[in-house]
Amino acid sequence: MDVFGPVRSRRLGNSLGVNHLPPKTCTYSCVYCQLGRTSFMTTNRARFSDPKDIHAKIASRLAELKKENVAVDTIAFVSNGEPTLDRSLGEMLQQARAFGIQTAVITNASLLWHPDTARQMMHADVVSLKVDTVNEATWHKLDRPHGTLNLDTVFNGMHRFAQFYKGTLMTETMLIDGVNDSEEEARANAVFIADLNPATAYIALPLRPPAESWVKPSRPENLTRVYKIFKEHIPHVEILMDLPETEFLSKDGLAENLLRTLRVHPLTREEVESHLKESGESIALIEQLLAEEGIQSFHFRGSEFLVSSYKADTSEADA
Repeated sequence: MDVFGPVRSRRLGNSLGVNHLPPKTCTYSCVYCQLGRTSFMTTNRARFSDPKDIHAKIASRLAELKKENVAVDTIAFVSNGEPTLDRSLGEMLQQARAFGIQTAVITNASLLWHPDTARQMMHADVVSLKVDTVNEATWHKLDRPHGTLNLDTVFNGMHRFAQFYKGTLMTETMLIDGVNDSEEEARANAVFIADLNPATAYIALPLRPPAESWVKPSRPENLTRVYKIFKEHIPHVEILMDLPETEFLSKDGLAENLLRTLRVHPLTREEVESHLKESGESIALIEQLLAEEGIQSFHFRGSEFLVSSYKADTSEADA
C-alpha cells in the first residue's frame, strides 16, 4: 500500500495519491484501463488495508512535503483498482479529513448500491463517478463488469447516492471509437448524467496504453458531437483530451515516489527523463526500473510509456 505524489491534477489541484489495494483488484476489467486487465475481479468488500498504517503514511509524506514548502490541495484515493472494495475506506477518509485537506475518491460507482459503501463515501469531499454508457450490451463490452453486477442496480445506487451526497460530485465518461460515441449513446448518457446533477461532467479519451490493443480514442468529429449533446443537458461539461504532463512537485526521494506513481499512473519516458534530470538523478535509473522493479515499456499513439507489471495477489484481503 502506497502514498504517492503529489502530482498536479486538472480536477483536484496538487493531489497526494493513496493506493490502498493489492494490484488490480477491481469489480470491472475495462478495455481501456491504463493498468491492464484486472487480475483479481471481485465484488466482495474486504479490509484490504490498515487505516492506521495509511494514516501514518499520509502524515509522514505531508511532513516531508512541508519541509519542501510543497502544498497539497487534495488527498485522493485512486487505487490500482476499485477503492470502494476496501471496507476500511470510510475510516481512512475520516482520518484523512483530520489533516484539514480536501479528500477525493475516484470510483467506477459499481458498488454504491451497497448501503455501507454509500455511507462511507459520504465522508469524501469530492467523488468522481464513472458513467461510460447506459446501454447494457455496451457496458459489458466496454467495462466488462463482474458477473454478479446488474446495471439497473448500479444505476439505482448512483442515483440514490447523488440525492443525498453533500460534497462535490463529478462524472467521467471515457469515449472509445466505435463503441460508446454514437449519437444514441451520447443522448442516453447525457440524460442519465444530468439526473445526477454533477458539478462537472468530464469527457475523457484513452490517451495512455489501454488493456486491449484494439481500443482507440473517439474520432474528433464524434467527440465534438458527444460534447454538444452533453452540453444540451448538463450545465458544466469539460473534455480531457490532451495528455497532461505529470509534474512531480516534490523532488525529495524522487526514485521511490516515481515507482509508487507508476503503480497507478503510467508516464511517458520523456516525462520520467525530465523529472530525473531536474532532480539531478541519472536517467540510467529508468533501465534499472525496467530490469529490477517490475516496470514495463509500451508504445502507444507515438509515445513510449512506462507502467507497472502486475500479478494477482489476494493475500492481503481480510474478508
